Amino acid sequence: MRERHTFREPLGRDLNGLYITAAQMKFFLNRRHGSEAFLKGTSEFFEYFYKCAVYNIVWDLAEKDPACATFFWDVESDSIGLKFPSNGKVIKELKKKKVKYFFEDEEDEENTV
Repeated sequence: MRERHTFREPLGRDLNGLYITAAQMKFFLNRRHGSEAFLKGTSEFFEYFYKCAVYNIVWDLAEKDPACATFFWDVESDSIGLKFPSNGKVIKELKKKKVKYFFEDEEDEENTV
């Protein structure tokens, strides 16, 4: 990972097409104990991986169809939030890629990550 990568360049894809970018991986590895968590395959790493994978799915879809999702700064969690219809393109793509969507029990019209 010493060579330069663009922010959106996938580091690799799993069998379902999920991916983390080289830049996202670098952010994780720069955490305190990030390299160790990655090498051990901890739940902390996999939680980060799946959050990145969902973000990447939404980003890729929104690039093609900006109306399918909204990105915003969530001041409560001090992070980027994602908002999309519960029966729209994003949910369909998450199901297609076999991402067990961790907010599907919400009964709201829209989901927020």
